[in-house]
Amino acid sequence: MHLIENALSESHRTVRERADEFVEDVVEPRADEIEASDEFPRDVVEEAGERGLLGLLLPEEYGDLTTDFVGYCLAVERVAEASGAVAETIQGHTFAALPIARFGTDEQRERFLEPMASGDAVGAMLLTEPGAGSSPSELQTVAEATDDGYRISGEKAFGTNAGVADVHLVVARKRPQPDDSHGVSVFLVPGVDDADGFSFDRVEYMGMRGHVTGDSTFDEVAIPADNLLGSVGQGFRIAMGTIDMARTGIGAIGTGIARGAFDAAVDYAGDREQGGKAIGEYQAVQVLVADMYQQLSGARHAVYSAAHAIADDAAETRLSSSAKLAGSETAEFVTRNAMQVYGGKGYRTDLPLERYYRDARILSLIGGTSEIQRTTIARETLDL
Repeated sequence: MHLIENALSESHRTVRERADEFVEDVVEPRADEIEASDEFPRDVVEEAGERGLLGLLLPEEYGDLTTDFVGYCLAVERVAEASGAVAETIQGHTFAALPIARFGTDEQRERFLEPMASGDAVGAMLLTEPGAGSSPSELQTVAEATDDGYRISGEKAFGTNAGVADVHLVVARKRPQPDDSHGVSVFLVPGVDDADGFSFDRVEYMGMRGHVTGDSTFDEVAIPADNLLGSVGQGFRIAMGTIDMARTGIGAIGTGIARGAFDAAVDYAGDREQGGKAIGEYQAVQVLVADMYQQLSGARHAVYSAAHAIADDAAETRLSSSAKLAGSETAEFVTRNAMQVYGGKGYRTDLPLERYYRDARILSLIGGTSEIQRTTIARETLDL
């Protein structure tokens, strides 16, 4: 962990300080309420925007706090220590804003990026479909060309912030289909209340309460022609263009959740007495703490190795898959063992350990399962 600290720039430290303040002032006081209500924390997202944490990876004109990808990972890791749901919400929003910054027209950037950076508008990326996953050749959602734009019809599954977002990046197949491509393109669709024919059914999860996702249905949703993002046929490139960043970001969220659980377990081991001494003096507890520390240190190394590579324009899929795999599986390992340190108290809902445990579980499933990451790492290593 000290090697990571020594590699941080002043800009990185500034971002982390801003994230610290946001967590202490906003997220920690609201984390239990978000968990209990399971309501989308729009006020927390707005506050993140006001503090510059939604525009970290956007051009400087859209925020007062810009950084590289290392700084972004430091921020979401810190937020995840207090709330995995808020961290994942910021992650989903960020990776809806980035494609607009990279591929949008000047008018689209002006229309969407300023409110997204400030927190006045929330973003979501909708790629996955119930029967097609994210395969570009199997996507069934279509955008029929009309005289003045497009009409979108189809279904999407998952998508962080789907339904509550103000702008949805919908990956669909344009019809008539161009001869030289599948016609997979990205279309900017407004929120449910502003798009006739757009309906949303939220899906409840065992964890990440307050994080919103679900099933989106489009029934001839009309959008203007200038809501096409990039050009026809660029859709899969746009949607997958940030995959290494997104996977590394999930790894950072995993290490954040793990750090929250680890710190709680260490404090408890020092305070809780049994048999006249702190339980941390017992070898069984020391083994748990050592194993948690070792795995968390390795995961953070994997995450920040990938993050530094991305920041240096040297992204490597194997590194990002390793970061995602290590971060997500470490989150499960550490939260489970932290619960062991607490004993039966760790299972109580009035303490945060069971929330950390439930929040951690989804990370090895989203953004490509752990099995997918292992396959990717192996293929990259074996040059297959």
